[in-house]
Amino acid sequence: MWGYFCQLVQLCHAHGHWQKVTQDVRLTPPRPSVYGPESKYQRNKRRNEWKAEINRAEGHVHRAAYLAAERISDMSYLLTNDDEGKPDWKMYWALRTAVRHQPNHTHARCKVAAFDAFEADAELRGDPLDIARRWSAAAGFTDLTA
Repeated sequence: MWGYFCQLVQLCHAHGHWQKVTQDVRLTPPRPSVYGPESKYQRNKRRNEWKAEINRAEGHVHRAAYLAAERISDMSYLLTNDDEGKPDWKMYWALRTAVRHQPNHTHARCKVAAFDAFEADAELRGDPLDIARRWSAAAGFTDLTA
């Protein structure tokens, strides 16, 4: 379980990184040519290259979100009915509730699971819904249903 959790945290950090890269690329539109007037073809080519760079970065965002959702799903296979109430069970349900990776992983809130430090004894106190609320609030999300 811990291995999947560590992979999930890395994927959530990657998701955040690529979201920032995508935003940075979007905010820096293509500059006009410094070599004088350009043709319509050159202008469109430069614009299309800029859009392609945005699409590549968005692809990384979606891939990271997909893989994070896959890790959460993989965690469910490690649990049995006997695990209810144990730390692994709490962590899985809290992550599933807070990240909200289903049904559409592209809207997952990966920022919630992008931990810089994780103290299991402190983080997994309470029931999974309270844990998910605490993690969501720490990540800047005010509501689990929004």
